[in-house]
Amino acid sequence: MKIAIIHTTLTDDSKKSAKILKELINAEVVLISIDNVKDICLLKYNFIILGASTYYKVQGSFKKFISRNIKTLLEKPYALYVNSDENLDIVTNMNKVYSAEIIESSIACSNFGYNISTDIGNFIQRRKSKKIIENNETIPSLNKDKIEEFAKIINELIEKRVD
Repeated sequence: MKIAIIHTTLTDDSKKSAKILKELINAEVVLISIDNVKDICLLKYNFIILGASTYYKVQGSFKKFISRNIKTLLEKPYALYVNSDENLDIVTNMNKVYSAEIIESSIACSNFGYNISTDIGNFIQRRKSKKIIENNETIPSLNKDKIEEFAKIINELIEKRVD
């Protein structure tokens, strides 16, 4: 089975999540940044995973990619994740990135949390990060348990698959 994890991020959270996820999935997994997706044919993958960070904003190119490939996505098994504030409702976070149709048709959806860094982003983003760190008792981080749960769902689907 060949799986593509297509991710977009401004702060590297979705890329970090994709790397962790890749190591946990029992199949051939290809990581694809939205910046390198132009020549990718989704038809050569058995399963698609889409991941986006919603901490600052979602890249328009990611939403355009989904819009251009919606027919293919809806014909294949796929799963979705976001990197965002885990204190917010998952539906709210998912709706920032994906259409209702994409969410409802997905096999799995999850929020993997996010890392916060005062070294990444433009001046306003770095300042926002500093304020979050100052105002919180705990610094946000990736939720590895959620990533492992998500990988478990994918691995169970791989085991059930019959070629």
